[in-house]
Amino acid sequence: MKRLLALGILAALAATTTAAQSVQITGFGQMVAGTVTDGNAFPGTGYDSDWDYKDESLFALQVRGDLNEQWSATAQIVARGRDDFDPEFAWAYVGWNGGNGWSAKAGRQRVPFFRYSDFLEVGYAYPWLRPPHAVYNATFSNYDGLSAAYSFGSGDWFSNVGVVGGKNEGDLTISNLPATQELGSLVGIYADTTYADWLSLRASYLQADVSVNAQALNPLLTALSGNGFRNVAEAIDYTEDHGRFIGLAAEVNKGNWLLIGEWTDTKIDDAYYADRTQYYITGGYRFGAWMPSITWARRDNEAKPGIIALLPNVPPLAGLRAATAGVVLSEDLDATYWSYGLRWDVATNVALKADYTQYTNDTPAVADADSFAVGVVFTF
Repeated sequence: MKRLLALGILAALAATTTAAQSVQITGFGQMVAGTVTDGNAFPGTGYDSDWDYKDESLFALQVRGDLNEQWSATAQIVARGRDDFDPEFAWAYVGWNGGNGWSAKAGRQRVPFFRYSDFLEVGYAYPWLRPPHAVYNATFSNYDGLSAAYSFGSGDWFSNVGVVGGKNEGDLTISNLPATQELGSLVGIYADTTYADWLSLRASYLQADVSVNAQALNPLLTALSGNGFRNVAEAIDYTEDHGRFIGLAAEVNKGNWLLIGEWTDTKIDDAYYADRTQYYITGGYRFGAWMPSITWARRDNEAKPGIIALLPNVPPLAGLRAATAGVVLSEDLDATYWSYGLRWDVATNVALKADYTQYTNDTPAVADADSFAVGVVFTF
């Protein structure tokens, strides 16, 4: 039913905009097969020792219709293999082009976290089989709300500055526990700058009030409050806690050389969410239609042991302290990724890709793993 409803809405939009002005129908997708070659599971994927053909596969269809010279409507539906190819709206917004560089949107849009946020699932748009998971691991990628942008240029320089505001609600997994998430008062600013056709720079800042409900944590929170440690329960719980994200990126694409780097820093106050600093650097070189690349990436998630220290280290509280420590320290992560990729552009809109990634983690609770995946990515 969900699948038929999504496709029906998209078809109605296409029919309506065709009758009105002009309509553009485009799409993209990828078929990917992957497996874990060493270890039991690979972070950011559903891969294990068996070959999986669905987890990173997807198909998407996008319709954009001009309502008049200034207004347009855009809808993008994505069907992901990991969700059994059930389609959902990734984008659904009305856009306004005011001329002289001004534009605005209202509806469901992509959160401008990263260098490749707008092309997050368009595998053809970037060199890797998947964006580096060390950085591209946000618990959500869309928001419902408003955005406005201003574009301007001078000589070989061109810049786009935008602001966003809205909210997000959805499901997630935190500390290996199922939960629901609500981000209110989501606001942010971003700036993209390009020089000539080979240098791209980006900066972004976003903040929100973060609330997370993980029902599996309720017994611990109740026990802490019941034993007189409400301050510890509040330090663990997420209830409209202030969170902020900072992102910086640079890309050099000159001649046959490609160099990309990205750095992000995320914090949530008054919650046990670890302070996260994450970054990667990718280098690649084109040999005609072929491009091998190598990526080094890091995830430094610093847990907050100060929360555990709020509980006295005495025998009567040993069980409560151990349970608290288990939750807090589950956020700790000290991981390194080495990825070796190969891209072959077999046509102007089709590429074959392969990726071998080694994941090592100095946190005792998380096992190392290696993965191998191959796929075909395309646009139409």
